[in-house]
Amino acid sequence: MFGSDIYLLYFVGAVLLLVGSCSESANTNETGNLRSCSGENLKRVVKMGVIVDSSSRLGREQLVAIQMAFQQQHHLHFSNSCQKFELLLRDSPDNSAQATATALNLITHKQVKAILGTLTREEVSSIYEIHKPSKNIPIISLSSSSLLLPNSKSNHQLSSFLQMGNDITHQIRCMAAIVGEFRWRRVTALYEIKNEDFTTNSIAILKLLSDSLRDVNSEIENHIGFSLSDSKLLMEEKLTNLSSQSNRVFILVQSSMELGIILFKKAKKLNMMTDGYVWIVGDQIANLMDSLDSSVFHNLQGIIGCRIHYEEKKTRFKKFKTKFRRNYISEFPDEEEDANPSIFALRAYDAYKAAIIIASTNKNYNSMEGYLKFEGVNGEVSFKKYDGILSKLPMFEIINVVGKSYKEIGNWSPEIGFSEKLSQKRSTNNNNNSDVISMKNLWSSTLLWPGESRRVPRGWDFREGNKLVLKLGVPASATFHDLLHVKYNNQTGDGSDGPPHFSGYSITVFKAVVDNLPYELPYELVPYNGSYDSLLQKVGKKEFDGAIGDFGIIAYRFKYVEFSEPYLENAAVMIVKEKPLKWTKLWLFMRAFTPEMWFIVLSMHLFVSFVIWLIEREHNDALKGFGNMLWFSVSVLFYAHIGEIGEPIKKGLARLVLGPWLFGILIITASFTASLSSMMTITMSKPWVYDIETLKLKNATVGCITDSILIRFLSQASIPPQNVKQIPSLDLFPNALENGDIQAALLTAPHARVFLAKYCKGLTKLTLFKLLGMGFAFPKGSPLTLDISSSMGELMERKEMPDLEATLLSTYNCSNNNIDGLGLGPGPFAGLFLLAAVVASIAVLFTATRLVLLKYQYPNPQLKTPFPFPN
Repeated sequence: MFGSDIYLLYFVGAVLLLVGSCSESANTNETGNLRSCSGENLKRVVKMGVIVDSSSRLGREQLVAIQMAFQQQHHLHFSNSCQKFELLLRDSPDNSAQATATALNLITHKQVKAILGTLTREEVSSIYEIHKPSKNIPIISLSSSSLLLPNSKSNHQLSSFLQMGNDITHQIRCMAAIVGEFRWRRVTALYEIKNEDFTTNSIAILKLLSDSLRDVNSEIENHIGFSLSDSKLLMEEKLTNLSSQSNRVFILVQSSMELGIILFKKAKKLNMMTDGYVWIVGDQIANLMDSLDSSVFHNLQGIIGCRIHYEEKKTRFKKFKTKFRRNYISEFPDEEEDANPSIFALRAYDAYKAAIIIASTNKNYNSMEGYLKFEGVNGEVSFKKYDGILSKLPMFEIINVVGKSYKEIGNWSPEIGFSEKLSQKRSTNNNNNSDVISMKNLWSSTLLWPGESRRVPRGWDFREGNKLVLKLGVPASATFHDLLHVKYNNQTGDGSDGPPHFSGYSITVFKAVVDNLPYELPYELVPYNGSYDSLLQKVGKKEFDGAIGDFGIIAYRFKYVEFSEPYLENAAVMIVKEKPLKWTKLWLFMRAFTPEMWFIVLSMHLFVSFVIWLIEREHNDALKGFGNMLWFSVSVLFYAHIGEIGEPIKKGLARLVLGPWLFGILIITASFTASLSSMMTITMSKPWVYDIETLKLKNATVGCITDSILIRFLSQASIPPQNVKQIPSLDLFPNALENGDIQAALLTAPHARVFLAKYCKGLTKLTLFKLLGMGFAFPKGSPLTLDISSSMGELMERKEMPDLEATLLSTYNCSNNNIDGLGLGPGPFAGLFLLAAVVASIAVLFTATRLVLLKYQYPNPQLKTPFPFPN
């Protein structure tokens, strides 16, 4: 349980039990008959043990606060006149075995009725196990936070144990939330080793931190413990090993202020408090910042801490602070300048009040059924029934050490997360994260980081050892130079190759993404003469820090590396020659208009012709009969109603209907002529093959780029190796297709787009299947992967990502001969159709009305209508 001290602990406990039993028996005989308190000497003495470590600032504050509470106990309303409390102070260093032995001595030898001290839950469990009767003696722990182990019986069996602290999970989650806010993906956890043993507590705390970091997409890369007993040389050696690694985010999970001061002094000496580093500390250090000498802050510049919030403007606290400073300076005059109380002093003061309440009732906490609830120095104090920790959830102030003090930069609570103002309402029913403030933007201008930097650290450093910049490999054998090209310039005096020049769309994208990163990224592009896969394997072995180029994201490559988000969509594309379709010219004129356009034109023409026939049929012999109407509809297209046959349209209403439609026919005819003329200049064709299976059946030869990833897919499709021809240059593909050396070219989609932009005559493409895309490659676990992907996503969302069409393909002026989609639709003529339809519809209504009135008012057809047609 506590290492080698367990045997000594049990031995001491047994001896104390023997001594204590005798003493307890004697004491019972002396006081057992007391039933009244008629005088001062008859008051029952209630002894209370206090165990603190006066060698630490935390212990000194607790000691002074408890003494203050003891001095004022006779003023409290619940004080029993028949009881007199006596404090038994014990100074115990922060050692588990010694603290446990001291508590057992107070219980068995001094017969204390309650104990206050920095005892952990595990230490109290050991006390109750060694001395069974002590289970009824209340023990109130002054530890800042409690570790509640899952499925631990001690959580529910310590009926008399209370803790003036909260579950440590809240503090862990607060520190993890800071990590998540800045998207740091790896951290190093530091903690204090006590009792010279890596205890179950340490493992449990690291697991809590790991789980909380996992919730924000981060993880613990390394963890290491420090002890006050470590030599200076050993501590420097541990820190040096940490600084040699790439991670720069350090979380001091649990540590005393004394160890923290030493640790940060060493870190400052080793240049680990400079630009690029991140230090986050818990409440054991952050809550004691007010007690530090101004000279100590020199080594703490830029650290971030999670400090438990308490109200400092209340009258109750101001009175407590004044008296505490006076008593503390009186007790420890050397610390006159740093005598302000912390949250630990406030809780120790309230803990004494809780102790005398329980001791006065002679009941354990669980049997009091909520009786233990009172107003403390900093608000209401109450405890959870089953685990004995404080009921009120903590609010953490996020502090940043600047200059000779610190400033509050935000707040975090378990219910709502980060908030800018403490006045923000907290509600346990509010689980909506939309109201939670993103503090990164708020902090970016106010936070001071180590090294007096205002720039948010990236959380890792590429400078491992003597390496100064990232070494990024670039394939020098790239075939599509528009996407990636490595060119050597002869600039040296001896005629050797000068420094390489990198160009292409992939390089343009990478530079734009790097420029968008929130930090400067020094890198060096290094040409690599070898295959794409061999370069990726070297990246996986960390011979390169990454690979930049047109790398297809393929499943098997994930064995070596991990990829950024794709910056280009990808697919397997087959390019083949087109086969002319001469027979389609027979009906080419029908494709000048879309089917919808033909239907609307025909319907509209018949409708207008019908309306004119309806108007003219009684007075125009040339339009009598259904056949004459059809002939009229045809003659209108060629204006045959004007000329040899005279002027068959006699009524003005009919001319009104015909006019807009004749204008429409004029526009539609001209458009039809133009569309048909353009189509007649295009050769109609279709691919001569549509899929891989047809190629296999025809025993056709397929061309691929040398070492292309698609060669694997051809092998999986059972294409014989002798039918796969690897071509080293893009410019050789057109001649190979024309001469019949290959019957199809299999390329990735971006490469096919570049190829067809330059060579499109007589060629067409067919997409066979989708691929993941093209991206940049990095070693597994590299923090660059996420940063590059995030930067890429931001550029895409802002529409600032370099566009392949705009930056590259627009320079080529090659169009394919595809007439699909060239036919005119009804959209451009909608106005003409609407005008003609409205006029014709009004004429139909007018004519229909006249015929109805004529039938019912003038049954004699020889009579004239009262609505003569206008001339």
